[in-house]
Amino acid sequence: MKRYAELFRFPNVWVLVLSAFPARIAYGMVGLGIFFKVEQSLNSIALAGLAVGINAAAGAATAGIRGTIIDRYSMKWPLRIQVPGYALMLIALNSASDKSTLLLFALLLGLTAPPINLSVRPLWRDAVSDEWLRTAYAVDTAVMSTAGVIGPVIVTALALFSIRAPRQIALYAHFKDSN
Repeated sequence: MKRYAELFRFPNVWVLVLSAFPARIAYGMVGLGIFFKVEQSLNSIALAGLAVGINAAAGAATAGIRGTIIDRYSMKWPLRIQVPGYALMLIALNSASDKSTLLLFALLLGLTAPPINLSVRPLWRDAVSDEWLRTAYAVDTAVMSTAGVIGPVIVTALALFSIRAPRQIALYAHFKDSN
C-alpha cells in the first residue's frame, strides 16, 4: 500500500485519475441508461435487454478500430469529434420513443463510443517514470473497476428519482390541496 500512496506524490497523478473518472463513470451508466430508457419508452424488458446487447456487441466489435484510430492520429482530434458526437447521440436516444430509433441509437452509440480508457493508459507514461508504470496501471485498473460499479448505482438512483419524483410531487399537491 505504501507504493500506491507514493504514486500519488507524483505531479499530475491526481489530475490524471480525477479527470478521467467522470468519463469512466459514464461508461458504466450508458448501458443501464439505455436499458431504462428503452424499458420506459416501450414497456418491454426484452427490448431493453436487446438494446443493451446491441450496444455492447457493437462496442466490442469496434473497440479495436477506435483504438487504432487513436494510435494512428493521436487522441486529440478523434476525441474532439467522438466525445461531443457521442453526447449528441445520447441526447437523441433520450428524445427517441419508437422501437427502431431506440435500437438504432443503441447500435450507433456502441459503434462510436469514445475510447476513453484506451486514451488514458498512454498518459501514464508521461505522468510517471518507467519503474512506476506497473503501479500506475494497477491504480488505473482499480479506478476503472470503481467507476464501473459507481456508474450503475448513480444511474439507478437517477432513474428511481425520476420515476418517483412526479408521484411524490402529485402526492404533495394532493395533500396540500386537501388541507
